[in-house]
Amino acid sequence: MNRFAKISVIAALSALSFSGISRAAGVEMNWPREIDQTVRNFRGDNFRIVDVDTLNRMNETRARIDAETPQQLADLHAAVGANRALAAKLKARDVEMNNIAGAAQAADGSLTLYVR
Repeated sequence: MNRFAKISVIAALSALSFSGISRAAGVEMNWPREIDQTVRNFRGDNFRIVDVDTLNRMNETRARIDAETPQQLADLHAAVGANRALAAKLKARDVEMNNIAGAAQAADGSLTLYVR
């Protein structure tokens, strides 16, 4: 194998490795199986509330929220309830627990709660 081909193969493999790491770091916390823990441990005021109906039907977050099972939704509600500080802040903003349809954490640590 010539030198140029070796370098190309190494570069391609490196790029695949790094893209896998960044995807895992960015997406893992947003999956329903991880978001319960994220919500339960969330601290601070850096959160926002978004109405699900404002999301495009083709939006990945909207599709994930629409596909949540009743058990995943119950787990999310339990996680919000277990985080007393967050639950109090949501109550102060007139957000009812049953209206919470999903959640996501951004790379900056902020939390987005989706309501119906």
